Formats: sequence, structure tokens, C-alpha cells
Amino acid sequence: ELLRGSDGQCIELMNMSREAYVHLCMHFRHKLWLHDSRHVSVEDKMTMFLTIIGHNERYVVTKRRFHFSQTIHKYFHEVLAAMMTFAREMIVPPTFNPNPDCPGAHKSLRRIFKGAVGALDGSLVHAIIPASQQTVYRGRGKGKCYQNVLGICDFNMIFTFVYAGEGVAHDSRVLTEVMAEPSNNFPFPPPSKYYLCDAAYTNTRRFMAPYRNVRYWLGDFRRRRAMTKEEKFNHAHVKLRNIIERAYGVLKARFLIFDKMAPYPFNVQRNVIIACFAVNNFIRKEKINDELFAQYE
Repeated sequence: ELLRGSDGQCIELMNMSREAYVHLCMHFRHKLWLHDSRHVSVEDKMTMFLTIIGHNERYVVTKRRFHFSQTIHKYFHEVLAAMMTFAREMIVPPTFNPNPDCPGAHKSLRRIFKGAVGALDGSLVHAIIPASQQTVYRGRGKGKCYQNVLGICDFNMIFTFVYAGEGVAHDSRVLTEVMAEPSNNFPFPPPSKYYLCDAAYTNTRRFMAPYRNVRYWLGDFRRRRAMTKEEKFNHAHVKLRNIIERAYGVLKARFLIFDKMAPYPFNVQRNVIIACFAVNNFIRKEKINDELFAQYE
């Protein structure tokens, strides 16, 4: 039904279009990352996985058969393992091309920030942590636990670097720790290039932050336009850097597991988040028509 049906069925079940679902299954078949089992096809396996990360559903029911929890557990982890290989193909560092292609909506801003090669920011993702280890993952408010995700995206809403699994900490500290570990392969831009980041990060070479103690967020400029040169700079800065806020918005709207994680072991939770970034990048890179990207674009 999904393969022959309408977009609506796929969007309701997996938060993506039929075209994106079919392309994704074909890609995994072509790369030989997934194979049909005796009774379960690649499409079945992918549907189970995408439904779980799209809705935090633990069980998938079809009209013709019931996939019980043990079966789902098996194929969920089979697809997740393949997703880790897929992520290495989909989440790749920027090339730092001196004349990059730039979407039309950002051309005027790119002339102001000629050296900008992307935007950098962190985001909190709900996590299930054993009671004895919750201290470093506990957030504010109701005391829920989160993992801190650091991401870099280009100006086409494609993530070029993702680091997941850090506890709740100041964004600047997370960035420092990620850069300090060579195995993380942080994509440092050339000396003449830089990432745009918000005031939570230090303004330094390769990382351009806004003026502190000056209006910055877009909402701050709705009632009164920028007046001083610092406000004008901050307004232009946030309009361009906002690309990463919108990229995270697409992710969290598509994959509800970001807001309510399933109780998997922590390394599985971290890998699930990486898989979500990879699938989102695939949809964008393949130039597939997508309601969520259109909404946040």
C-alpha cells in the first residue's frame, strides 16, 4: 500500500513523502546495506525503523500481519547498523569551495559575510539515562535528561558535521571538548573562513559570534528596526545564522523521537540521532519535494 499509495499514507506513518521513502529503500538495496529476509522485505524493515523514529512507536501493525516486539527489535537494529554506514556517506565535512553555490534567499547576506561557510549550534535531545548516571544529563525545569548535540549546517540546510552523546553543558564547553579530540574529525575551516554562531560561543578566529549585550534575536527587531551599526550587524548575522535553527526545526518536526526518546541503551540513543540527521540530509541532497523543508525554508 505504501509503495503504490498516496503521499498521505507515507507522511502519516513516517513523516516523509512516498518519493523519499522509495528512494531511501532503493538506495539501501543498491548499496547492499539491507537485504530481503525470508518473510520481511527491505521496505518492511525500513518502515518499522522510520515509524519508530518518526513517532516513537515501539510496535508496527499492518493489515496482513503483526510484527511482534522481538521481530521489530531485530530489524530495527539491523537497519540502525546500516544507517551508521549511511551516515558516513550523508554527513560529510564542507569542501570550503571559494565560490560555493548559494540559495538565492541568502545572496545579499553572503555578500556581507563573505567568509561564512556554515552555521554552528547545539541542541538538546531527550535521553533515557539510568538513575545512577543522570547528573550530567539532567536539564532544567522538570528535571528531564537530555543529550547535547552539536551540529554544523551549510546554507542549504544540509548538516556537514554532527556530534551526539554529550551531557547537558554550556554550548561553548561542548564545542571546546569536541574540537580537542582528534578522533571527532571536527571540520576546522581555513583561516580566511568561519562558522556563524550565537552569543553562547566565543567570538574568535573561525567562529563569528554577534555583539554581546546588543539586540540579536529576530524577534527583537520586529517592533523596532536596527539603529546602531552593532544592531545592524547583529540583525544581518542572525538572519543568516538562522539557517541552522530552521534545519533543526525540520529534524524535530520529522523525528518525534527527538522530544521523547525510547528506552534504548545510551549508545543506541546516540546512533538513532545520527541516523535521523543522515535521513534528513538524504532527502535534501536528493532534491526530493518535502513539505517540512518547504515549510521551514
